Amino acid sequence: MKDLYLVDGYNVIFGRPDMFDRSDLESSRKKLVDLMQDFGAHNNIEVIIAFDGQGNSTKVKVEELASSFTVVFTPRRMTADSYIEKESYLRREEYRHIFVVTSDGPEQSQVLGNGAYRVPVSDLMRAVQEDKQVQETFISRNNYGNLRSEIGRAIPLSVQEKLDKLRSGK
Repeated sequence: MKDLYLVDGYNVIFGRPDMFDRSDLESSRKKLVDLMQDFGAHNNIEVIIAFDGQGNSTKVKVEELASSFTVVFTPRRMTADSYIEKESYLRREEYRHIFVVTSDGPEQSQVLGNGAYRVPVSDLMRAVQEDKQVQETFISRNNYGNLRSEIGRAIPLSVQEKLDKLRSGK
């Protein structure tokens, strides 16, 4: 069974002002979702990102973006912390590792009591950056078969030099 990451969305956004724009929460949420969706898919983990409630909703809004990726908006009177604590408790019998991503001390203590592992925001962002490096290295080493088909690669060097001289007018 896949590991599960329960992510306190706004805790991550407000914990890393160098990566996320606090004045534009919509784009920050999207950026976090994109980062975590890529990270989850590349590392075969299930991710649930919880954001504090918006508007007058009285029910949890769940958006399943992929089979192993969910975004949750809590109801107006429920915090993402409460949702995550509840989920970590309810899922403790699933026989898999559950990681709670937050830098909120009381929430970390609560989820430890539920048997989940705590992951500070800085550790998650470091893991995401390292994962991006691994992906970039893999792509740069293994993408030679997908080079664009350009006529310049098929022309002998001596012909290329003559064409360069003609172009420069010498």
